[in-house]
Amino acid sequence: MKVKQITIYTTSEASELVADILFDIGCEGVSIYDSADFATLLSSDVIWDYVDENALKRDPVVRVVGCVDENASLAPLHELLDNLKRNCLFETGSLEISCNIVEADAWADEWKKYYSPQHYGKLTVVPEWIDYKAAPGETVVKMDPGMAFGTGEHESTRICLTLLEKTVKGGESVIDVGCGSGILAAAALKLGAGCADACDIDPIAVKAAGENAARNGVNVRVVQGSIGECARGKYDIILANITADVLISMSKDFKEHIKDGGALIMSGVINARSAQVEQAVSDAGFTLAEKIVDGEWTGYLWR
Repeated sequence: MKVKQITIYTTSEASELVADILFDIGCEGVSIYDSADFATLLSSDVIWDYVDENALKRDPVVRVVGCVDENASLAPLHELLDNLKRNCLFETGSLEISCNIVEADAWADEWKKYYSPQHYGKLTVVPEWIDYKAAPGETVVKMDPGMAFGTGEHESTRICLTLLEKTVKGGESVIDVGCGSGILAAAALKLGAGCADACDIDPIAVKAAGENAARNGVNVRVVQGSIGECARGKYDIILANITADVLISMSKDFKEHIKDGGALIMSGVINARSAQVEQAVSDAGFTLAEKIVDGEWTGYLWR
């Protein structure tokens, strides 16, 4: 089935009105691409460890995109946009329209083409929509991140998986703190860990982690909350792929919930913050066993 993908070029001020017009003519899944949204987010109270420089570039032109049936007439759209331009009290931009005919499935799953199998020693992370045949001795983790973080492609996830593959010997108890998609907990069990808990404050992540555990045929206990609300005693391995500030604030919690001789595997730290994280985790009583730098990101194995 094919659909007509419509893009309208406008301004930040008029973007919501243009989106409403697309909904009015029957568009589904309308998206607004506006660099001003990111600038607003940066000016909020949220603390950012890392921001891609390309994301800081402001584009005054906003794109509003939606899809209708391939044979739908655009006459109502032109009429509504003409009315908007005549009657709007603020700048609407050009309201130029561009159209492409695309496969409906391709439109819905466009993001999936950017993911591919990722290899970490004997461990391979495979998007669940890819038909993949494992080699002898290869451990495959199937993932569908949905809206949660963790596909195996980000540097911080790569670091954690690399250290995890080295650390799991068999039968360990594991907790994944800030689990996102649940990739680390699922990988730990596929590598031979005995049991795994996972927690995240984001309900979307909790749902994704549970679904990905089922997708891999492993049993992960997933809890919405932090380590204090999820932990059942102490663990052989604690996994934490979070931001530097959260790792620093939780360093004593990690020490409280790890067994003697246990392993703390962490990443999500930009290189510029690594010294602060190392100081906090060391002060909490951990000894650094291994440090990995991958691009602009740092990860650790602590004992």
